[in-house]
Amino acid sequence: MRISNREKIMLCILGIIILGFLYYQFVYSFEVRLIEAKAKQESELKQKYETSKATIESIDDKRGEIKILKAKIGDESVPFYPVISEEHIILELDKMIKDSGLDGGISFEPVVSDEVENSKKEQVNLPESSLQGIVDKYNSATKDNEKTQQENNKASNSSTASSKSSSNSNEKNNTNSTNKSNTNNSEKSNSTNNKDKKKNTVQYVKSELKVEGSYEGIDKLISQIDRSDKKIVVNSIKISEDTLDNIKASIKLEIYSIPKITDELEGYLKWDISDTYGKNVPFSKGSAGGVTNLSEDTDDFMSTVKSITSDLPTVIMGKVDDDPLKTGYVYANNNGEENAEIILTQDGEKYYYKYRTSKWAFPANYDGEEGVEFTPKSGNIVLNILSETRADSDDKSGIKLKIINKTDKLLKVNITGDDPDNPRVKIDGDGNISVN
Repeated sequence: MRISNREKIMLCILGIIILGFLYYQFVYSFEVRLIEAKAKQESELKQKYETSKATIESIDDKRGEIKILKAKIGDESVPFYPVISEEHIILELDKMIKDSGLDGGISFEPVVSDEVENSKKEQVNLPESSLQGIVDKYNSATKDNEKTQQENNKASNSSTASSKSSSNSNEKNNTNSTNKSNTNNSEKSNSTNNKDKKKNTVQYVKSELKVEGSYEGIDKLISQIDRSDKKIVVNSIKISEDTLDNIKASIKLEIYSIPKITDELEGYLKWDISDTYGKNVPFSKGSAGGVTNLSEDTDDFMSTVKSITSDLPTVIMGKVDDDPLKTGYVYANNNGEENAEIILTQDGEKYYYKYRTSKWAFPANYDGEEGVEFTPKSGNIVLNILSETRADSDDKSGIKLKIINKTDKLLKVNITGDDPDNPRVKIDGDGNISVN
């Protein structure tokens, strides 16, 4: 069989097409899929690399955030005991009783861990005054004329309003029935969810003080309990007169504890009656952080400036003796100079304050608010700054504090413990300010 030249050419073309198809199907497509898989793998590795790089670069920031969060948790848990230790509580309460010039004893109920009890308030409807009827009669007589005029004006529109109200009432009834069914269903689901939720419990103990002495002594004891650094709740007070100069009182207390994330528990449980143990709170009333105050005035504000190697943030600033559960401190943590600001203003006889760091501000709406009202504790306003010497040449943490005093009082700034060669604290003042 002879094949013509034309057929040979066609057979060659067909063979080329078949070879091209086989190459595409078994070689080219395989290589393309392999390249696409490698490209996808490369993209995933690049994304993982960028994520790891960002994570590594943010480690220092995360450590700073952990320090600040730890300090904030510690500040807010300061009013509570780290654990219920009846021996330590007896010492504290006994000292209060003796300082008040009273005699008495202390009893405790078993320590429990339960929900915080809510006090139930009852509403009582008091009887009305006998003159209320005369007043109501007078008011009704003066309003009769107004009601008559309003009824006459509404009479002309009553027919139109009645037709509209009938249609509206039908719609409202249908809507109300649907809403009631939905409400009942939601109430049932909420009650089920509430039962399933785990209760948040705290450890607390109930105590009763039975004391006797003068009325002034009992009043002093209650004041000491109220001014205590720890949160001691006075549930009830019963007072009875024994003689003219001797009064008996029964005071029921509740004392709460919260587990601490710091080492406060270890220091609190140390037992040596000759010493005082526990966490030193630098922001407590009249505190100077364990150093002698440079001024006879009482501290109004406190700031600490620490090394980056400290367990605490490098900068903490707040108001002395403020309840951390109601107000807030501001923090910063970086191995460099932190720019902070405190502004004091006055409106008549009222004084206001606000402060901030680079990331924190109090109050939160710093620029939009005048500040938080406070009462200076003495003739001058006092800011006590506790610093420390630098650990080494790499220790560069510090604060550049801008102070704006727009009040009629002198702001005394007392800086204690700062590095004499390379100070951590720099003050930029505007107003009546004295720096010691």
